[in-house]
Amino acid sequence: MNYVERAFETSLTHINIASASDPGTLGMQRENAVLAILGAFRVSSKSVLQRHLGLNREAVNKLVNRMKKKQLVTLHSSFANTDKGFILLTSQGIREAEFLLNRELHLRSDSSRINERNLIHDLSVQIVILNLAKSQGITGFASEKDLSVLLESRGNDPRLVDALVVDADTGCTVAIEMETSNAKNKGNGKLREAILTKYLQELENINGLYEFVYMYSHRQRFLTQIEKAHSRLFSANRSQFSPDQQTLLTSRIKFKPQECNVIYELMFNSKRQLGDDKLELVRKDSYLQQLEELEKLAHTTEDRVIQIRRDGFIEAGKLMGLIE
Repeated sequence: MNYVERAFETSLTHINIASASDPGTLGMQRENAVLAILGAFRVSSKSVLQRHLGLNREAVNKLVNRMKKKQLVTLHSSFANTDKGFILLTSQGIREAEFLLNRELHLRSDSSRINERNLIHDLSVQIVILNLAKSQGITGFASEKDLSVLLESRGNDPRLVDALVVDADTGCTVAIEMETSNAKNKGNGKLREAILTKYLQELENINGLYEFVYMYSHRQRFLTQIEKAHSRLFSANRSQFSPDQQTLLTSRIKFKPQECNVIYELMFNSKRQLGDDKLELVRKDSYLQQLEELEKLAHTTEDRVIQIRRDGFIEAGKLMGLIE
């Protein structure tokens, strides 16, 4: 069993919280969930933990502070995300996480190893995977960190993707890719061609690392631009991709706009206030108003792009608990 297969087997251990009748057990489950999340992803934030555990801001602050007093985690200030900071495991926390997940994690507690330029991107990937885990859409996952261990930490290895998950319905291995920048999308056909070639190498290989690619972003238009870029590359007179390869890529690359609003709200909305219960009521009213406008627009125009946007907006509202 290689390192990624081991990650698939153990990654969901302790991440989802079971029902507990007494506060002590519930508190321990939450601590274990934080250890498991940090063990899998190396870094996290209060907003990510708050959403996954279903806590208010005060409760997640108490949870993190309690674990800090136990010398399991450390908090680090940063201007790279809306939380103004990130959370890491201490050396003791790493040992605890390795015990919980029953595998060596190849982690260090040194914050200087965190690339803050990629922090929002990495936390966005985390949101997607934790959502899939919570909804029981996957049976296991391997983070980019896990994959780099398998590939012997070769950061430029073309096989690296943002994460791998095992689909609960089909058992297929799926690559998760997150686009939080527009740099690769508009007017950069050569770069997208190289990315498609990378995917094709795995999709055509019977022993490839993944069988599908799911594309996520905080912006619907980023996903639309990528899809259009693929179409332009396939329709070019001298496309490097054969008709069979084009069919394979088109059928195996799936665009997932449902998470756009959730990712934007948690990772990119700098106006989002933290810890204000009254804000939730205001936010719900604003959400419902925007949803009503999207419903009208989708009905009157019958535009497919607007309908997809509306569907993603509805799904995001459900995930954030704003609608049922």
